[in-house]
Amino acid sequence: MTVESTPTLPPLAARLRGVQSSPVREILALTERPGMISFAGGLPAPELFDATGLAAAFAEALAGAAAGRSLQYSTTEGDPALRAGVAARLTARGLPTHAGELLITSGSQQALTLIATVLLEPGDVVLVEEPSYLAALQAFKLAGAAVVPVPCDDDGQARDIAKLASELGLEHGLGGEDRRVRRRGRR
Repeated sequence: MTVESTPTLPPLAARLRGVQSSPVREILALTERPGMISFAGGLPAPELFDATGLAAAFAEALAGAAAGRSLQYSTTEGDPALRAGVAARLTARGLPTHAGELLITSGSQQALTLIATVLLEPGDVVLVEEPSYLAALQAFKLAGAAVVPVPCDDDGQARDIAKLASELGLEHGLGGEDRRVRRRGRR
């Protein structure tokens, strides 16, 4: 006779214990329903994808010697040629940029998670536009931040951010280069 036991899983990290299901995941699950057209998830209409252009770009990237480079790992900061191209484009548009100043991410969620991980401490207050991007809220909350929605007018402008900052016990710096809102007592 054999007795099967359920393996004991290690406990979740403390920062994940209170995490609820992702609203983004739930919205995307709804889009799988037949006939559903959702504007909530920011999904483009599939018929607008340039499938022919994408197929040609993939064919070029995977042709001959290019395939080895296209399929290989690159630097953490992103492909050097891509970074140089983006820097040149930004510079041409009036924002002088060097490739070494850029970090290529696979999307906004990765960028937001990196920013939140690097800049936020548990308990930091993050003011967000109301309504806000769900993936940003998720990244900030996962970093332990207290997310505070800021009502905005029809043009997307915060209604009285200085008053809101004061009510929340925050310092609000608008002079010169200092445009950060930070908790009093934190450096």
